[in-house]
Amino acid sequence: MTAKEMKERIIEALDKLPPESLEGVLEYVEFIGEPETVEATAEELEAIRRGDAEYLKGEFIRWRDLKRDAHL
Repeated sequence: MTAKEMKERIIEALDKLPPESLEGVLEYVEFIGEPETVEATAEELEAIRRGDAEYLKGEFIRWRDLKRDAHL
């Protein structure tokens, strides 16, 4: 489906919605167009720093090894 076709289907679907639903649709469209920025907390920043340090020391497990050992 092309972008033009998707837009046409969205407009058709909007025309079928009751008026009280339109505000929620508009809020969602605005949200996905410009998602809010979230700042990391001090605890999250510290966890990232520790993870980076552990990675640099080679203290990590590769996904394929974990998957193999867990028989996934």
